[in-house]
Amino acid sequence: MDLDILLYRGEQFNSNFYYFSNCDIDHSFFLLKDEKRYLFVPRMNERRAEEEFDGEIIVYKDIKEIKKYAGDKINCDFSSLSANLYLKLNKLFTIKDISEQLLQTRMVKSSEEVELIKKATEISKNIFANIDFSEMKTEMDVKHYLLASTLEQNVEPAFNPIVATDKNSALPHYEPGDVKLGSMVLVDYAVKYKNYCSDLTRCFFLKRDKRKEEAYESARLIFYDLIDAIPNLKTGKQLALLSEKLFKKAKLPSLIHSIGHGVGLDVHEFPRLSKKFNDNLSGAILAIEPAVYFKDFGVRYEETLYFDGKTVKVL
Repeated sequence: MDLDILLYRGEQFNSNFYYFSNCDIDHSFFLLKDEKRYLFVPRMNERRAEEEFDGEIIVYKDIKEIKKYAGDKINCDFSSLSANLYLKLNKLFTIKDISEQLLQTRMVKSSEEVELIKKATEISKNIFANIDFSEMKTEMDVKHYLLASTLEQNVEPAFNPIVATDKNSALPHYEPGDVKLGSMVLVDYAVKYKNYCSDLTRCFFLKRDKRKEEAYESARLIFYDLIDAIPNLKTGKQLALLSEKLFKKAKLPSLIHSIGHGVGLDVHEFPRLSKKFNDNLSGAILAIEPAVYFKDFGVRYEETLYFDGKTVKVL
């Protein structure tokens, strides 16, 4: 990246910090200045920094020490700064928010990133394939299985599992509870492999239900219509507009969320698949999730895919 940047990693994982510094060390500042790389760490993290970071390591006690290296002006990711830290930095520097530029940079995936997300997707699909509903009575049983299987694979959840049966499936971000499984179960879940996420949704039919099965098949067919069309599209806006047409053609209720989103170090990132944005699709990894929601149930079909600018590959 051509810009000078200062990024902070507090107690929680910071995707931009990790992407640009190539390390994940808590309570650290990463500075990219005149193409030189600096990592400011507390004394307790000096040894880890020496093992992980490629650049100059400075042990700091006060953030004022960064000014010697950064100068008077610096670009920051405001989306990851607490109000307290923002105020401290604003006293030391003239700071500019470049959070959107950082996300735009991360949008195009390298071959290494594609392989990591592909691996995350493969593990996730294997977990889905081994769900044994004969051993599960409630939504929480399914959630426990998903999380236990994730730990057994030595990976982490990309997000908290969504497990919704029957009427609960009408709520896109439903939190599973101690609810007895009915005729259909919607499962939205995936794992994170070496910090890279995947995203999948499937509906499982425990009893025959023609109306729900037909709605699910309609969503699945729209998914395949969309991936067939993506090579002829350039932007997230075009994809969103096409999805609207397909839903109208199928005489289905309009979507109450976007048709999908970018996937990477975060499970939701650029490109944005919305009529409001013209984010480029080429080189991105996308989660496409057509869904149909009624008052008494909802269905969703979601896959993670890679678009290299010419062809689409479902991971």
